[in-house]
Amino acid sequence: MTDSHQAEMLQLRDELLGPLHMHFLAAAQAYRDYLENGQSFVFACTLRRTNASARELLLRRGHLLPRERVGDAVALLRHYDVWLTCWDELAARMKPGLEDRFVFENAVTFPKDAQRRLDELFVESRGFPA
Repeated sequence: MTDSHQAEMLQLRDELLGPLHMHFLAAAQAYRDYLENGQSFVFACTLRRTNASARELLLRRGHLLPRERVGDAVALLRHYDVWLTCWDELAARMKPGLEDRFVFENAVTFPKDAQRRLDELFVESRGFPA
């Protein structure tokens, strides 16, 4: 392996895949909390912050991905864009309190396969020492 390739993998891991992996973990916990607490607005807010942050990370650092994984980033961005639009529209219309139930339909479901492939790339990238 060339030094250049190793440097690219370290940059990919440190600037995108590692932080994105943490976003995935935080979002999974926020979603569990949301479901376990009556789908309340307070937990929907937590999930919104995490999803918006993951979206921004992909927009800023997605160019670091190998060509074959860019489609996974685009699938996640598509989901986040539609999800955030639905979230914002309902919040503006409903003006919920923190304990109010907050639920909306989203035809663009979370792309679990894209997440899995990016997590696999993260695990692979951890084989490169810092």
